[in-house]
Amino acid sequence: MGRQARSWGPVRRTPARVPVVALAFICVLMPALSAHAQDEITPVLTLEQAMRLAIERNPSIASAEASAAAARASLEGARARRLPILTFDADARVSEGLARRVNVDGAIIDSGGGRSETSDVQLTLTHTFYESGREESIRESQARTRASELGIADAQRSLLASVASTFFGVLADQEFAEVADDAVAAARMHLDLVNARIEAGAVAPADRLTVEAELADAQFEAVRTVNTVWTTLSELRSLLALPPDTLPLIRGELNGEFELSDLQGWIAEAIEARPDLQAQRFRVRASELALKQAQIDAGLTVNVQGSADYGRHADVTGDTWGVTGGLSFPIFNKQAGAAVDAARANLQGTRVALAEQELNVTRQVSSAWYVLSDATGRVSAAEVSVTASEASMNAARERYAAGVATIIEVTDAELSLRRARANLVQALYDRNVAWYQLLSASGRPLLPEAEGTPNELDAGTVGDE
Repeated sequence: MGRQARSWGPVRRTPARVPVVALAFICVLMPALSAHAQDEITPVLTLEQAMRLAIERNPSIASAEASAAAARASLEGARARRLPILTFDADARVSEGLARRVNVDGAIIDSGGGRSETSDVQLTLTHTFYESGREESIRESQARTRASELGIADAQRSLLASVASTFFGVLADQEFAEVADDAVAAARMHLDLVNARIEAGAVAPADRLTVEAELADAQFEAVRTVNTVWTTLSELRSLLALPPDTLPLIRGELNGEFELSDLQGWIAEAIEARPDLQAQRFRVRASELALKQAQIDAGLTVNVQGSADYGRHADVTGDTWGVTGGLSFPIFNKQAGAAVDAARANLQGTRVALAEQELNVTRQVSSAWYVLSDATGRVSAAEVSVTASEASMNAARERYAAGVATIIEVTDAELSLRRARANLVQALYDRNVAWYQLLSASGRPLLPEAEGTPNELDAGTVGDE
């Protein structure tokens, strides 16, 4: 059967499956659910509900939001350089000399220390009218803030793709468990068939050994696949940041309609819409502005500042104002030159990183597109295989009952049917996961409410207010 894939599909309920799969779900989940009956977490989740819960609870989103908040605070600090500064200062001082006796030409004179009191209260307003490089610094901070804000969308994109893959994985593992459960039921039916034939004297008792081996193998596989369901549920619980003693109940379908349009269209959309690429374009813009600022600092700089104050100084009230301007040009400043070289190298690095990311995005979109195309074809082929295998198994059972086939033919037919059903589950899982990977890789929204949300930012006008 190969690797047990992670798919999401409808769980078919039959009486034969209840003891192995459904009972295990009831025994494990009911205590956890009853313990959290008052919890606000929904115990039964669709894929959309699981995605929303992940965005709400997963710490990666909170971390991205905190980074964006820090960047916005830094931007506000940079913009504040355009605003005047108003300060209030007050101080008071009391001093007194110590009294003492002084001998002056034999005469004792009492010398009293003098007492003095001073106070100052001052209100000062200062404003920088012009400062070289200030606007470039603010626009650089704006670009880095936009990049950080886009990091939230990219964190959501990555998280939702993981949730979808794991969500479908739980359903696929449930389907694999049902395939194994059906194999147990089939092996027991074969054992009854063989026992009847042995009692009738139609076959040798050795036929029972083959079926007993088939039953043991099927029971082993049933236990393993159920354990795999719990493992994948634990992975989903971690993505949803649920409490350790809570396992979610989920529902969904594998079957769905998927739009497999032109690959180049998907790639072009990804290059335009991916939030990580947009963020990197803003980093390139920020590096361009940082280089311009370094070049300004290394050349002629101009500063124009005004100030005014009003205060009361030791019972005297007065006010002053002034305007100052200055020019500065470094005749020899190796440090400023090195800063320009560093900024230029950093700009080149961000441009190369953008080109590399675009190549990676193209590869991700292409990979998901081809996997989806391949899985779609495999679903059709697997459905035909399941139908043919079911007919073959039924024919083998009839032939064995009629005495014209061996029990090996029956067990081989059952194994072929099990493999065909597992291949169908695998193909359905691959198709669903590839679809969501394609959506994620192309930058399309994975949640319906995001479809109409604008997702365009112009890095060339990042400095505009």
